[in-house]
This record gives sequence, C-alpha cells and structure tokens, in this order.
Amino acid sequence: MKNCPHLCGLVLSGGESRRMGRDKGLISQDSLLWVNRAGLLLRSVGLSVSMMIREAQRVAYAAAVLPDSELLSDSDLPVGGPLKGLPSFHRLYPENDVLVLPCDMPNLTTELLAELIEIYIEKPDSEAWIFENQAVLQPFPGIYSSRLLNSVFEKVQRGELARHGLTNLLSSAKSARKLVDEIFAFQNRNTLF
Repeated sequence: MKNCPHLCGLVLSGGESRRMGRDKGLISQDSLLWVNRAGLLLRSVGLSVSMMIREAQRVAYAAAVLPDSELLSDSDLPVGGPLKGLPSFHRLYPENDVLVLPCDMPNLTTELLAELIEIYIEKPDSEAWIFENQAVLQPFPGIYSSRLLNSVFEKVQRGELARHGLTNLLSSAKSARKLVDEIFAFQNRNTLF
C-alpha cells in the first residue's frame, strides 16, 4: 500500500445498538469481536487504528480491543450517530484525513479498503472518497478529509447542521465516488439473523 501519511483509520463503535439489543462491537464472529475485525482491516491497509466509543463503554472495550488500538470517547455534541463520532475524532486530530468503518459491517474486505485508498490517492482534491452502490451513496467505508470534517465541526458548533445524515453531507460535498455492484460487503448488521 502506498504511503498516506495524513490518513488514519477509525472504527465507529459508540452506537446504542437498540435494534441489535446488545453492543455490536463486542459481538464475536469466528472468535473475533466485530470491533477488532474492523481494526484489523484498517491495519491490513497500513493505517493506525482508533476506536470511537461512548465513555460508558470504556471498561468493556479496554478489556477487549486489540493492543495498540486507541480508544476515544465521543464528544458531547448536539448530533447523534456517525456525525457525532467524526467531529469528535476531528477535534483530536484536526490535520488528519480518516478512513471510517463502522463495527457492524463484518463483510467488508481488505480489497475494498485498498480500492478506496487508491481513489483517495488518485483524486486528492476531493473532500470525501466513497463507494456508490445501486445509485445509493455508501458513507461506509469512506474516507473523509480534514477540510470536510472541519466544516462539519464548525457547523455543529454553531448549531447550523440542519440535517444530520451522512448521505446528506456527502451529496453536497466534493466526493470522489466509485461505482460497485457488490451488495454483501455493504450490509450493516442490526440483528444477528
């Protein structure tokens, strides 16, 4: 993998997991926790790994995550979901672009992440690098520039982020997109069945 000095990896695992009924990141599949599987995918493409959680999860995650993974707690921001985790990361690492994986997409592959990084390298003037599947923008896996995250963070701070969905953000950002036909890898799991 080519050197991308300003690119970091982030696993989002701070959701409430209401539909699943238990913490998704701590679900084990083939003797590997979902949060750790996502971390290993990021490491497989040469990235450092941070894991964004809620502070209430810290004890459970500290005992379970891979060594050399940084545990971060999301900030107290007036947004929810991924748009809470991304600005929280940006506050700590304002100069870094970030490749983001949620913990609940256990079908992602190293090959898909490598393709995403190639798009990132080939189109450096973009603000986000994402896949498009069946005419739908896929926010994950996705790479978000520090420029875009700074804009989001400022809007959150001023209370100007009218719509909190990542798809809305991506449709208005300068996004480099790659069309993909695969569906299986992009499925997020909200139930065990």
